[in-house]
Amino acid sequence: MNAIWRSGLWGAWAAVLLAVPPAGAGCQRPIDVPMAPLGLSVSFDGERAGGIYPALLRELAASTGCVFQVHRVPRARLLKLFESAQADLLIPAAASPARDRDGEFVPLIQVRASLLTLSHELPAPRSLAELLAQPDFKLAVVRGFTFGAAYDAAVATLRERKRLVEEADVAGAARALRQGLAQATIMMTATFVSTLAAEADLAPLLKQVRSEALEELGWAESGVYLSRQRLGEADRRTLRQAFGQAAKAGRVWQLFNDGYPPGSLGGNVRPL
Repeated sequence: MNAIWRSGLWGAWAAVLLAVPPAGAGCQRPIDVPMAPLGLSVSFDGERAGGIYPALLRELAASTGCVFQVHRVPRARLLKLFESAQADLLIPAAASPARDRDGEFVPLIQVRASLLTLSHELPAPRSLAELLAQPDFKLAVVRGFTFGAAYDAAVATLRERKRLVEEADVAGAARALRQGLAQATIMMTATFVSTLAAEADLAPLLKQVRSEALEELGWAESGVYLSRQRLGEADRRTLRQAFGQAAKAGRVWQLFNDGYPPGSLGGNVRPL
C-alpha cells in the first residue's frame, strides 16, 4: 500500500490540517483551492481531499503557515473559477499561454502525454499528423486538458471535422472508448490507469490499455498557477518560493513515487 494511503486517518485529517492555520500564518488570508478528482493525484472521500497534491498542500501549510481551503468542484467549473478570478490556485495544471494571462506558473514536475487505446487489433497512430490523416479516427479528450501547442491544434482540427468526443473528466473519456465512440484518448498514462483502477465499472479495462508515444508530444512542465488577480504580490512570493523549493528539493517527485505503484511512472512523469 502506498505511503499516501497507508493510514486510513489521512482522509479524515486532511480537511482539518489544510483548513486550520498554524501559529504565525504566512499568507495574508486563507488560500482558496478548488480541486477536481484526477486519479491518484487528487481524490476525494466525500469532501475530504487526498492524493498527491493535497498532501503537498498539507506539507506547505506546515512549512509556510499558509491556510489552504480545499474544496471539490467539477473540472469544467474548476477552470472557469480560475479564469474568472474566483480561485487562488489552479493545481495541477499544465503550462499554457492562455493561462499565463490569469496566473503565474510555478513548475513542479515534467509530464508526457501518450496516445491511449483499448484495442490491440489495429496499429495505433505514431504521430498527431498520422492520427489527423485517418478520416475515421475519433479522439476522446477531457475538457480543459492541454499538452502543448501541437495537441491544442490537433484538438481544434478534430473538433472542426466532428471527430472529437469531449468529456468532463478522465472516467468519461474512458467510457467513450469502451462504448466505441472514440478510438483513443491522449493524457498521462498514470492518470488514465489510476482512474480506471478507482472506478469499479472501468477496472476490467486495465488489462486492455495500450500506451503509445506521439512524435509531437514531448516532455512538458506541469505545476501550479497562482492567480494574478486574487493574490497579492506578498502571498504570490510566499507561495512561489514554497512550491519552487518543494520541486527543487525533489519532494514533489517523491510524493509521486510514494503515491503511484512502482514502475507506473516511467515514460510519463519525471522530476524537473
